[in-house]
Amino acid sequence: MFRALIFFIIAAVVIWGVYLLSGITAPVTLTWGDRIFGPYAPFEAAVAATVVVVLALVVWNILAWLLWRKPKDIYQKMGLRRREEGYKALTKGMVAVATGDSREAARQSLRAEARLSEDQPLARMLAAGIAKKNGDEAGATEQFEAMTEQEETKFLGLQGLFEQAREAGDLRRAVTLLEQANEAKPDTPWVLENLFRLQAMSSRWEGARDTLDRLKKKKLVEKDKEKHWRAVIDVEASRERAEAKDGDKALSYAREAYKSHPEFVPAAVQYADMESAFGRNGRAEKAIHDAWIRIPHPDLVSVYERVISVYDPTKQYEMFKKLGEKNPNHIETRIMLAREAIRAGAYDDARTHLLPLTERGPDARICRLMADLELASGGDRMAARDWMARASNAAPDPVWVCSESGDVVVKWSAISPSGGFDTLEWRRPNYVPVGLLSNPVDAEALIENHHEEPAPELVDAELLPPPVVRGEHQDEPVGEEDLKPAADKATEALKAAATP
Repeated sequence: MFRALIFFIIAAVVIWGVYLLSGITAPVTLTWGDRIFGPYAPFEAAVAATVVVVLALVVWNILAWLLWRKPKDIYQKMGLRRREEGYKALTKGMVAVATGDSREAARQSLRAEARLSEDQPLARMLAAGIAKKNGDEAGATEQFEAMTEQEETKFLGLQGLFEQAREAGDLRRAVTLLEQANEAKPDTPWVLENLFRLQAMSSRWEGARDTLDRLKKKKLVEKDKEKHWRAVIDVEASRERAEAKDGDKALSYAREAYKSHPEFVPAAVQYADMESAFGRNGRAEKAIHDAWIRIPHPDLVSVYERVISVYDPTKQYEMFKKLGEKNPNHIETRIMLAREAIRAGAYDDARTHLLPLTERGPDARICRLMADLELASGGDRMAARDWMARASNAAPDPVWVCSESGDVVVKWSAISPSGGFDTLEWRRPNYVPVGLLSNPVDAEALIENHHEEPAPELVDAELLPPPVVRGEHQDEPVGEEDLKPAADKATEALKAAATP
């Protein structure tokens, strides 16, 4: 449009000049330096001038096209051809990586790098992939770091560096890289999910809580899972603050954990422990009583023993019976009451609680309690030996088991011995105990060790014997219809024993 306007302006000037010349009657001469052209008739001079101007314009446009537009078009065509060749090299290189042809992949990578000077990041991506394929981690790192220097590929470079750090087990560097990736592209789902897990695995509980908040805000985590994970990290944060002698913060975290997920055993245990530590045993007892209704568990028994440890065994037994009333038919209630009855010397009560359980294929802890009862009530070593022999081949006790590695630990932790986050679950391990008690001598020795020598204490996360695959054995509440026949037998046995 602008060029057309210029052309019409020049044409108008020429026509105006012709018009002016047409009014001149005298001959016209043209002087160029020392040379004189003419004389010419006025009209002829005007026509000649017009032709000269038009020819000059045509020549000017031809020269401009030759000197400016044509080289540019040629350059663009050459650039497009080189870029096309570069993309083809990238495609061939990626195919070579996928097929495992490292030599061809490297060759195509060099071709792509030479032809894609403006798209260097794409070539670097291919070069990094080839380096990783060949086990050249240093070369891959160099390419990934170069990618982080360019805004359009910074996120991809950080992703590659993160994968390297995770594979190397460098959690601290992995977390740092994820934090940088989150700054580059905020709230990317895979970044937040990995960041939360790695922050938790590296015990960065405050950071994990913040990341979990973002996951919840972006609706990237299910409601139930978010509630459970929040309780998990709050329990660990409470433990950490308790070890640092920050009691107020420890209690606050424990309360939040219990409030967000009251069905989570470690949350109930930690909250009761912290309330007891502040001397508020009434609140601790209430938390344990409420939890026993929903989730009867040996860990609750342990913390309750600490809460009421100031009382004598008889008083403690009475308090445990009140706790048992919250869930009277559960197997954990009967095991708890039997153990406390033996400690209080209420042997008839203990037998009443245990005998119904022996009718259902007792597990190892029930067999051990029966051995304790036989020795404590009358010193029947033969019966105790038989029960200990049965314990060696009975179903194992429920424990905390890692769902990923199968590791067994004594105390719950958010991080398993193998480094997994939130992988511990309460169940029976999948193994068959070795039958060590194959003769009476072994049973006698085990009885002596069981009652005369204290069992060695296991530190947190200390592994128990390695598992061997066996069928699952699940805990179930014991219903009244299951207990009645065995309870009747127990009552009859007690009456017979009391009859002279």
